[in-house]
Amino acid sequence: MGEGFRDKARKIYKDVPIEEASLNTFIGLIELQSDISKSFSAKFANLDKERIREALGAGRPAVEVVDLQLSEEELGTALTRISGYLKEELSDARDSLTRIEEAQRSGQLSVLELGQAFLQGDVGKARAAAWKLEVDQEMLEALVAWVMQSVFQALSESVAEQVGFEGWSSGRCPVCGAFTRVEIEEPAGGTLLHCQFCGAEWRYSPARCPFCGNEDESSLRVFALEEDERFGVGVCRQCRNYWKIIYEGKAGADVPRRLYDIWTIKLDLLVSGR
Repeated sequence: MGEGFRDKARKIYKDVPIEEASLNTFIGLIELQSDISKSFSAKFANLDKERIREALGAGRPAVEVVDLQLSEEELGTALTRISGYLKEELSDARDSLTRIEEAQRSGQLSVLELGQAFLQGDVGKARAAAWKLEVDQEMLEALVAWVMQSVFQALSESVAEQVGFEGWSSGRCPVCGAFTRVEIEEPAGGTLLHCQFCGAEWRYSPARCPFCGNEDESSLRVFALEEDERFGVGVCRQCRNYWKIIYEGKAGADVPRRLYDIWTIKLDLLVSGR
């Protein structure tokens, strides 16, 4: 019998400087999101492939030409499932999570509106809603982000299957348009970028900054970790951004890629000086 997701996830615990209980909660959330994303898959079963190809060819992410067809009811259901799980795991957050659920059910809070604001980078709506409900703004924003992430995971899988990302050369995600800090060096020598939000993966030049596109070797550096050859850090002196590198030839392929971001959190802490 093959290993389950949680068994594979266990392999990163020793590398992640987070207490086990919190990691267990996070892994459970990822599992739940994966299940929720399946409920959105049917929406993207028949994408307008030509329109998406045209957008990608013009350097525009797929989300700009895809009608997400989202409804308050389905987003509310997703929010309730995530909130319900977190109430079981985080006893000190139960009252606030219940308040958010009740506000959504009564129409006081619209996950659809907050989700659209999230995609536009508008934090004002979440701030106002959190103030009105007397709940923590970061908690509300996280709930909405996790709901929308489930939607985009479904979209990402559908675009990858129906269209693919051949020819996409940007460091931005070809599906959601976000930048990513996760680079994968495959055992055979290929380089991939992995979107931290929707999970899309696409080919990329290893000698190019994924944030600004800088290809000047004198201002690009890759730092290997002497104590751990599985990981490295890329740094661009031009835009002052960094990204994390996983060398799968040394790290192996046992850990699901959706865990690479949390698996390498010690690199984020290293760069930030913490």
